[in-house]
Amino acid sequence: MPDYAFLQPIKIGPATMKNRISMTAIIRNFCEDGFINDDYIAYYAERAKGGAGMIVPGAMVVDGDWPYNFPKQPWLTDDKYIPGLKKAVDAVHEYGALFVCQLWQNGRVRGPQGEALSKTVNDFTLEEIRALQDKFVAAAHRCKAAGADGVELHCAHTYLINQFISPYFNQRTDHYGTQTAENTARFGTEILERIRADLVDDRFFTTAKINGSDFVDGGMTPEWAAEVGVELEKAGIVMITVNGGGSNTITNGMSDDGRQPEGWKVPFAEVMKKKVKIPVAANGSLRHPEFIDAAIRAGKFDIAGIGRGLMAEPYWVKKVIEGHEDEMRHCISCMFCFDQTVIGHSRCSINPYLCRERYRPELKKDGAGRSVVVVGAGPAGLEAAVTLAERGFAVSLYDQAPHIGGQVALAAVPPGKQKLGWMMDYYQKQIDRLGIALHLNAALTAVEVERMNPWAVVVATGSLEATPPISGLFSAGVTDARAVLEAPGGITGKTVAVLGGGLTGLETARLLRQQGNAVTVVEMLEKPATNQETTLAVRDCRAEGITLLFGHTVQAVENGQVIVTNNADGATITLPADLIVRSFGIVPNSALYTALKDKLPRVVAVGDSAAAGKISSAVETASHAALALA
Repeated sequence: MPDYAFLQPIKIGPATMKNRISMTAIIRNFCEDGFINDDYIAYYAERAKGGAGMIVPGAMVVDGDWPYNFPKQPWLTDDKYIPGLKKAVDAVHEYGALFVCQLWQNGRVRGPQGEALSKTVNDFTLEEIRALQDKFVAAAHRCKAAGADGVELHCAHTYLINQFISPYFNQRTDHYGTQTAENTARFGTEILERIRADLVDDRFFTTAKINGSDFVDGGMTPEWAAEVGVELEKAGIVMITVNGGGSNTITNGMSDDGRQPEGWKVPFAEVMKKKVKIPVAANGSLRHPEFIDAAIRAGKFDIAGIGRGLMAEPYWVKKVIEGHEDEMRHCISCMFCFDQTVIGHSRCSINPYLCRERYRPELKKDGAGRSVVVVGAGPAGLEAAVTLAERGFAVSLYDQAPHIGGQVALAAVPPGKQKLGWMMDYYQKQIDRLGIALHLNAALTAVEVERMNPWAVVVATGSLEATPPISGLFSAGVTDARAVLEAPGGITGKTVAVLGGGLTGLETARLLRQQGNAVTVVEMLEKPATNQETTLAVRDCRAEGITLLFGHTVQAVENGQVIVTNNADGATITLPADLIVRSFGIVPNSALYTALKDKLPRVVAVGDSAAAGKISSAVETASHAALALA
């Protein structure tokens, strides 16, 4: 077994955690009316089976009377929820992991127009405070009855207890105010003291999760969090997890911004560790074993809290222990999982079976050396090639580019997108490990594929540029986003108009701006897309001085100028530009599939060549097709 510090056990109060990897709490939205189901159980059991030392399922609802809750999260408001929770606890315990329930109450709630739907912490009477505390304690009783090892008091991410301990929210002047750390922590410490008196014994403990920063002026700071942590420790917690941000800074802290370096929140945990004597877990963008090992050995924290990293790679710990680190998929911080959670179950760009653990087909070793040609080495072609090679097929992978990656390789070029390169690193290691025959700078025709006469063909030829019927789009001085991203040495000193304000257009605009160009983006839609990455890209574009013209339609390109109409009032705007960049989206490149599908017995199209989509759909369709091929 490798000599990593995080593989060593650690005492968590009365319990022993078999290693120092904790799966930290993230909302999953599996449940129905608060009841835990088999999908929920399978999801967490998979991470325990993969070797995590502790599982902390997120946001278990303690207050069913509050104006807003998470109906698809587990509820702890009635004894009727105990049997389902016990099944989840037992499934996790089967693999030797600790199960810690996160006790959650939303706190302030606002309606669609910003109107208050609930009281704030400043408005609660002492009787109301006591009633809220009662609900936390009652929930803890149910957790113990279900066999959980402990509970985590959720004091982070702008939820109720964070609102008590953060000066940004709490302006009370009584003994629950922020005049001292003892006062501001009191709401939580009184809960902990009651749980300790009623429940804590040689098999049940309490922990807490806290913000090291709220990422707002006047909010939590690492130093204030550490003072509060001391008070929580006095009240009996035996471990504390440190994160940051919340619902009002969703693009700036709580979410996993790919623009930030690995471990960017570790300094918050460092400050906490200097003040408390209990184990401290760092949380946020922890990905690679070497990074985590070095940080623990340097005394920065005791436990690595990994959430999205274990979503992307459930067997993270097991692969480290068994010496298979090269086979680990590292989360690329794209936040697709976050966007999907908002509308339902999470999905992952690189793990095609996230939240569908029960439905993953068996990987049969039945290839028997039969030949498969995969055309296209973007994410779909790569996933198909790797899966088929693992099944035992003799895979030949072709791409016309000089490198693997397809669109993802280009997407990794703009500022803050370098973590996408981790995905390509993973696939290159699998190509080498599995002996896949890789042919680059190799554009195949249908005739050439036919002559090879393979047992099966997987077409992963990706997409083509979408071009609306606008005059002048292919005139002199006009190019496409791909050419900009591939430009050797970059482009500088120009006035640039980017036509299309989707994610590719925005990120291309950022690259051009950072290369020293004046950039305007024109987008027909009134508002940008609301997904996480686009929201971040819009924020960064505005901060960097890029002009964003949403609600404007391109009418024509004429003599180095873009003719644009304002959708609101019909006014015409003329934008002079030295360089005009098309970024109108993509359409499937299905020509090869169409040419081959009736010529050979087994031909499947995957990824963008079947239907233009995101990385996740490319990986999913490729994995499903490769497992189903027979």
